[in-house]
Amino acid sequence: MAEIIIMPKLGFNMNEGKLVKWYKREGDNVVKGENLFSVETDKTNMDIAATDDGTVRKLFIDEGDTLSVTLPIAIVGGENEDISDLLVQAEEKLRGTKVQAAANSSNKKSVADSNDGIGGSSQQQSMPGSTSERNGMIFISPRAKKAAEERGINIQESDIAGTGFGGGICEKDIVEYASMHKDRITPVARAISEAEGINISGLAGSGANGKIMKKDVCNVMRNDENRSGAAEQYSPDGKAILEEAAYDGVRRVIGEHMAESKFTAPHLYFTQEIDMSELLKLRKQINAVQEKKTSVTDYIARATILALEKYPDMNSSLVGEKIVKYKSINLGIAVASNSGLIVPNVKDAQKLSLIELAEAYSPLFEKAREGKLAPDEYSGGTFTLSNLGMFGIINFTAIINPPESAILSVSATKDRAVVVEHEDGEKSVEIRPLINMTVSVDHRVIDGLMAAQFMMEIKNLLEKPLSLVI
Repeated sequence: MAEIIIMPKLGFNMNEGKLVKWYKREGDNVVKGENLFSVETDKTNMDIAATDDGTVRKLFIDEGDTLSVTLPIAIVGGENEDISDLLVQAEEKLRGTKVQAAANSSNKKSVADSNDGIGGSSQQQSMPGSTSERNGMIFISPRAKKAAEERGINIQESDIAGTGFGGGICEKDIVEYASMHKDRITPVARAISEAEGINISGLAGSGANGKIMKKDVCNVMRNDENRSGAAEQYSPDGKAILEEAAYDGVRRVIGEHMAESKFTAPHLYFTQEIDMSELLKLRKQINAVQEKKTSVTDYIARATILALEKYPDMNSSLVGEKIVKYKSINLGIAVASNSGLIVPNVKDAQKLSLIELAEAYSPLFEKAREGKLAPDEYSGGTFTLSNLGMFGIINFTAIINPPESAILSVSATKDRAVVVEHEDGEKSVEIRPLINMTVSVDHRVIDGLMAAQFMMEIKNLLEKPLSLVI
C-alpha cells in the first residue's frame, strides 16, 4: 500500500532537516530496511531506511533542499498503484512551505467559476479536440481550477482528459497531468530558473525520465557565468572573494547555540596548571600490559567524573526556574568532524572504569568524525570536556555547551621549567610536563569557590593518578 514518506524528526530540538542524498530515484524499487535517503540533522547525517517494500513513485524535494520536519518528501507504493489521492494530500501539506512557495509563480489564467463539487461546470472558450469540452465549453471543477492555477497549467492549451461527471475535469486529472507532463522540473529548480530568467524548454534534466533538477539549472547558470568571463568576485569594499558558502546546516546550528550560551550565561573562568609526570608514567605502565591502549584524554575524563561526583553542583543545568543537579554523569568529549564540532557523550559514565571508558569513547569518536552519530549519542550530556592538546594549543577557554553549566578545556602538555620543593625543604628547578586546564562555568548556577574546588580536585587526581585506576 502506498505511503507518504515525511522528513523525520530525529531529535527534540530538530525543526527542519536537510536532504543530503537520495539513495533511490523515481521508478526505483526499494525493499524494507534498505536506505532510502540521508538527512542532515543539527549535528550529523543519518541514513533513513524504507519501512516497506515498494517503488519510489514521487520525490518532492532535491538533494540539498531543507524542509520542516513531518512534511512530505516522497511517496513509495506499488508500481501500478493509484497514488493520485496521496499526491493531493502531500501537495496540500507542502503548499506554503519554503520549497513549495518557491514554485512556479508565472501568470496563471482563471479557468473556472464558483460552482461547487467535483465535476461541477465552468464555461470557457474551448480548445478543439479537448475531451472535456461540450458545445464549445470546457467543464472543470473549482478544486481542479485551483490545482491548475497552483501548477501553472493553462487548461486551454492542454489536452487533459476529464474523468469527472459528464467528462468534466476534476482535481485528480490535474494532479495526474502535472505529474506526467508539467512536473518535469522540481519546484526549487523552477523557482531558480524563473528568478534567473533561464529558458528550460530545451534543457535535458538529469533526474528520472529527464526531470530537471536544481543542479541542472545551476549548471546552466555556472556556464553562463564562465562564458561572460566573470573571473573574480569582490566584496562591496573591494576585497577579492575566494569562495562564498551559505551560513546554514550544522555551522549555523553551532553558531546559534554558542551565541545563545555566551550572551545568556555569564561565563566565569578558572585555570589550573597541572604536573602530568606521574600520570604519564602510570599510563606507560598500563599500556604495556593492556590490549586496549589508553590516551591521556581517558585519564582526564576519569578524573573529571570523580571530581563531578564529589562536587555535583558542577554537574547541573538551569531548567526554567530550577537548578537541576544530576546523579547521572553523561560526560561529553568534543570532536571535530567535517561538518563541525560535535560532542558525543557516554551515559552514566560514573559507572565505568578507566579501561571501560576508553572502550566506550573510541567507537563514538570514530562515528563522530564520519558524521554517523545517532541523536541519542550526542544529546543528553551533563558536562563537556574539550581537548585541543593534540593541536599544540597551550591555553584556551571554551564556551559552555547549553543546557550544561560548565565545560572543561584541556590544552597541550608541554615541558617547562618549574620550581620543585622537596621533602627536606630544598628547592630545585626541574623540567616537568605541564598542562593547562580551564573550566568555564555559568555564574548563575556555579559560584567561584565551587569552581576553584573542582579544579583543585582534578589537579590532585591527575598529579596522584593511582586513584583513577583503582
